[in-house]
Amino acid sequence: MTDLVIHGHFYQPPRENPWTGTIEREPKVQPFHDWNERIHHECYRTNAFGRILDGYSRIEHIVNNFDRISFNFGPTLFSWMEGYDPIAYERILKADRVSAAANQGHGNAIAQAYNHAILPLCNERDRITQVRWGIADFRHRFGRDPEAMWLPETACNDATLSTLIEEGVLFTILSPYQAERVRPIGHEGWTNVADGTIDPGVPYQYFHRDGSGRSIALFFYDGPIARSIAFEGVLASSQTFVSRLLNGRGGPDRLIHVATDGESYGHHFRLGELTLAHATHIEAPARGVRFTNYGAFLEAHPPTMEVEIKTGPGGEGTSWSCAHGVGRWYRDCGCSTSSQEGWNQAWRTPLRNALDFLRDHAASLFEHGTAELLADPWAARNAYIELLLTPGRSLDEWLGRHAKRALDERERMRVLSFLEMQRSALLMYTSCGWFFSDISGTETTQIMSYAGRALDWMEELGLDAPRQRFLEILSEAKSNVAELGNGADVFARFVEPLRVTPSRIASHLAISSLVEEGDESGLAGGYRFRRSRFQKQRHGRVRLATSRLEVEHAITGVRHDYAVGSMHLGGVDFYCALGPYPGKEPFDALASRVWSAFRTASLPKMLRILQQELGPDEGGLESLLPDGRERISELVFGNIVGNFVDEYGRMYETNQRVLEQLQESGFELPKELRTAAEFALGRRFMQEITNAHASLDPAAYKKAIEIADEALRRGYEIDRSAASRLLGDMIAGTIARATESPIPARTKSAMALIELARRLRADAHLFRAQEIFYQALGERSGWPDSISALAIGLGFAPKVVGRRDSLVTQLQAEPPVSSARGR
Repeated sequence: MTDLVIHGHFYQPPRENPWTGTIEREPKVQPFHDWNERIHHECYRTNAFGRILDGYSRIEHIVNNFDRISFNFGPTLFSWMEGYDPIAYERILKADRVSAAANQGHGNAIAQAYNHAILPLCNERDRITQVRWGIADFRHRFGRDPEAMWLPETACNDATLSTLIEEGVLFTILSPYQAERVRPIGHEGWTNVADGTIDPGVPYQYFHRDGSGRSIALFFYDGPIARSIAFEGVLASSQTFVSRLLNGRGGPDRLIHVATDGESYGHHFRLGELTLAHATHIEAPARGVRFTNYGAFLEAHPPTMEVEIKTGPGGEGTSWSCAHGVGRWYRDCGCSTSSQEGWNQAWRTPLRNALDFLRDHAASLFEHGTAELLADPWAARNAYIELLLTPGRSLDEWLGRHAKRALDERERMRVLSFLEMQRSALLMYTSCGWFFSDISGTETTQIMSYAGRALDWMEELGLDAPRQRFLEILSEAKSNVAELGNGADVFARFVEPLRVTPSRIASHLAISSLVEEGDESGLAGGYRFRRSRFQKQRHGRVRLATSRLEVEHAITGVRHDYAVGSMHLGGVDFYCALGPYPGKEPFDALASRVWSAFRTASLPKMLRILQQELGPDEGGLESLLPDGRERISELVFGNIVGNFVDEYGRMYETNQRVLEQLQESGFELPKELRTAAEFALGRRFMQEITNAHASLDPAAYKKAIEIADEALRRGYEIDRSAASRLLGDMIAGTIARATESPIPARTKSAMALIELARRLRADAHLFRAQEIFYQALGERSGWPDSISALAIGLGFAPKVVGRRDSLVTQLQAEPPVSSARGR
């Protein structure tokens, strides 16, 4: 029997706007909202619900790949997933429990340093916080202490390993090229393995440099096998994949193991999750492979060898993705991704210098600003993760452990603001900011945005914010894109527009209220708000609204109170004026003056009155948050888009016969004509789906079917993504009802919708329905014969229904599946 561990490092950098806490739409990944969403559906979710297919691409099993592999999830990614797709999130947590039951209490999941900072480049204080936050996040989610921690980029030096030992971490995983020398424990002579020749089949003991005898176990993964997975296409088939794994040197008391990017299984390599599912559940077991995890193997096979690691240049450490130690994250070492000819990465050094300057300044402010409030400011920062993970947690209880004395409301808000400043300072060291080719890259501007947020926290606290000096240092970083200038220019262009102040929140809410219902309370851009004394009227094409807006930061509780007035003058002309709320009677008086002028005053005069009565601050469309822009766009561009749709439709209908004759005669349509035809048909198709989607009667979709058939006949590509999502949700609901009570009417209705989706070529979102069906199939017996037709309609192999009884045992270990679509 061969013991095998496949480790997947699943991680994406934080993508949230630091001021709002929300991820903004990324047009490059449509129809998905953002990169997290796209990669989730390509990789994370598909591995939680892995398909094993037969030779005709029909589903034979739905399995949880996380049951069979060692894995870590970046805490910032996992936090996002918990809100976006709780079904997949819970299934991953369940996999750890299932694996622990199968491996003497050792679960497959391991922790990760919190936000993927390069730990050897952190100062000691930050390194400890990164490790403790990672441990706390793991404990919160998996309900147990982690045995191990994944080091971002496997970046490691002696100081980093010492921190892990001191924090109780039992083992970690490194590249074979990070080992320097080995020897049997207790012996004198060392064997040099600096060329990567360390034996990966056994664990090694690394002893703390202080001579205390404390230690941590290190696993050095099989480098050639890991490289073949990442770069040599072995995920093309499960047979090739398993054969390559078994090229490792197994045997009694030995382990074959690889560490890989988790995104290899479905994102970097399309359908790689199918290969992983078949390999781990079918192919490998059939070839005598036993899947285990590092914790279980370590308990059964304690290290007999001692190891020392490479120190790297200047003792900085080494990593798995930089041949120059950890140079990739602070200097122009020669490593980059997607770099163009003539480019350099000299910008990395001034970027890190600017962030280090800001970090140290923030640390000084934090220590002095909380000295009279917190017993130990840095211990409080290490424990702040408790409040972040459980927002409903009692602040009184937390402060009872960390405050020097009872704090009043203002002091409590001040403590939280200081801690948020420190959180921003930690997040600005996320490793991806240095990984790629230019300072203007998305990942780099993201970490600069955390620096911007830290500066704003300083200003909100009434402290010295060294914005000018920070930008001076940043300006030494030159972009490879000449027109983008330097780091300070990039900051001004990409980071400044992200800033969200309380007054901008109030402006956003005031302008948004002109085109939607004015909710009395809610959450917007990381602030809770309450609207009162709200009035709105329309006179001709002009709309006016006035109100009182109270906004409160959702984390710190800092409050602001505004009197606001907003106008839509038509088209793209929006205006907002706001100032401090003066009290009930003064507000009623000024609002009365505004409204008395509304129907008679000229527009210029009306704008002056708004500014005089409700100013001094003012704003326009630039104040809107991204979600507000979308709603305003619907109002402003609705008629324009409608006119385009009508015009394209008329063009297509007028020329339809000519286009068809040309096609039938073998002519290839010019791009312009094809675009017009596809646009017109696509809009008509989606309109028909939208009009009919509440109906479960396929006859209601007759016109949509005709349009889909016409597009297929003419070779037109029309966008079916939205239709596929709508129908996928409907089918999941009908399958849930049909499996709950499989009466003929329900199974017939479900089957009709499935057939409709296939006719419309809009069946790409059947995954939820398949998962609900598969779960139900193993939970009961006595299904009617019609269930077989439903299974086949959903894409299952016929024998799945025939082995219902054998599914019961397997599915008892699976988490329950909700009929709701994961979002």
